[in-house]
Amino acid sequence: MVKPEVLSTIAALSFLILGYDFATNRYGWTLLAENTGAGPSGFTILVVVQHVAAIVSAAAAGMAADFFGRKYPLVAAGALFFVGNVFKCGATSSYGLLVAGQLFAGLGAGVALTVAPMYIAEQAPAARRGQYTSLPEMWQNIGVLVGYLIQNKLAPLPDHIAQRWMFAIPIVPSILLTIGMVLMPESPHWLIIARMRVDEAKQIMESGEKSPEEIDRIAFQMELLADHIPSLRFMWKDFVRPPLRRLAISVALVQALRHLGVDTYLKLETLVTLYEVEEKLLAKANGTVLLVKAICALVSGRLADITGRPFLLLAGTELTVLCLLVFGFPLIHFHNGSPHKVYAGSNKTLSLAAFNGIMGTFQLGLGPMTWVYTTEAFLYRARAQGVSFGVVVGQIVEVVMFVVLGFLFGLLGIGGVFVLLAGVMAVGVVLCWRLVKDRVGDILV
Repeated sequence: MVKPEVLSTIAALSFLILGYDFATNRYGWTLLAENTGAGPSGFTILVVVQHVAAIVSAAAAGMAADFFGRKYPLVAAGALFFVGNVFKCGATSSYGLLVAGQLFAGLGAGVALTVAPMYIAEQAPAARRGQYTSLPEMWQNIGVLVGYLIQNKLAPLPDHIAQRWMFAIPIVPSILLTIGMVLMPESPHWLIIARMRVDEAKQIMESGEKSPEEIDRIAFQMELLADHIPSLRFMWKDFVRPPLRRLAISVALVQALRHLGVDTYLKLETLVTLYEVEEKLLAKANGTVLLVKAICALVSGRLADITGRPFLLLAGTELTVLCLLVFGFPLIHFHNGSPHKVYAGSNKTLSLAAFNGIMGTFQLGLGPMTWVYTTEAFLYRARAQGVSFGVVVGQIVEVVMFVVLGFLFGLLGIGGVFVLLAGVMAVGVVLCWRLVKDRVGDILV
C-alpha cells in the first residue's frame, strides 16, 4: 500500500501546477500581447475568466467529492490542467485559444483547491495531519519558484518558442497528477460513510501509518455518521444555521484574509518591482522572496502539529500586519499608483526586508494554515461542501481585489494600500480570535 508521504506528494502536484501557472502566465501573456492584440483589458479578462471558472468548479467540486469520492475529481483536475496548457501552447497568435486555455486551467484550479487538501487531510495520521495538509502550500511556492526560474531561462529565446515551452512544461506534472491519482487509493473516510466499505477503508488507513486505536475510532465514528445520513445532499443552506454557521463564518473569514491582497498584489505586478534596479539585482530579489516563502511554508507545516492551528494562524497573521506597516509607512506619502517608480527617499534594504517579512510571515500563518483549518473545521458530513464553500469565498475575494487594487494604488499610493491592507487584516485577526477554534483534539470525522 502507499505511504502518506507519497499520497500527499501526488495530490499536491495540483498545487505545484497552480504555482507554476501563477508565475509564468503573466510573462506568457506579455509575450502574446502583440500577436493576439491582448492589451491591459485583455489581461484583465484572462485573469477574471480563470477565477470565474475556478469559482464554478470549486462550487461543484464539493458535491462531486461527496458523490464520486476524493480521488476522481483530482483525476479530472489533472486532465483539465492538461487540456488548458495544450490550448495555451497553441495560442501563439490566437487570443481565443488563450482564453480557452485559461478557462480549462481555472476549472482545474477550482477542483484542485477544494479536493487536494481534503484528500491529504483524510489520508494523514492525526499526529502529522497539519504537516501533511500544509504540503500543498509548500508545493505551490516551489511551483512559483520553478516558474520564475524557467521564465528567466526562456527569456533570450524568440517569443513564440519561449511561450510554447513555458506552457508545455506543466503538461508533464498534469499527466503525472492524472495517472498518479488513478493509482492512488480512495479516501477511507469517504469509503465508509458513502459506501460502507469498512474493511477496505481500514486497510488503507493501516498503510497510512494510523495507529490501530485511531483506525478503530475513525471507523466506529464513520459508521455512526453513515447510519444517520440517509443520503448525501447539497448542504450549503445548512451553513446559515447553527451549529454550522459559526464554522462557515470562520472558514470564510480565514479564506478571505488569505486572498485579501498579499497574493493578489503579486498577480498585478512582478514579484518585486518596487524599484528601478538592474536586472540581476531584481532577479536576486525575486528569488530571495520566493525562497523565503517556500522555507516558511515548510517550517509552518512542521510547527502546525506542535503549536496548534489557531496559534500559528493568528501569530503569523499578526506578524504579517506588522511587516505590512513597516513596508507601507515609509512609502505613505509616495502618492503614485505605479509600483515601478523609484522612491529615492526610501530605504531599499529595509523595504526589501519588510517585503520578505510580509511573504514569510504569510507563509508561516495564513498560507498553509488556511488549508489545515478549512479541512478540519467541519464534521465529515459537511467537510467536502464546507471546503468548497471556503474556496469559493476566497476566489470571489481575490477577483474583487484584483479588480479594485489598481484603483486603490492610484488613489492611495503604494504605502497607503499596504497600510490599509494592514488595518483590514488587523480587524480580521481580532475576529479570528473570537471565531477560530482549535480542532486538534477532535478526530478527523
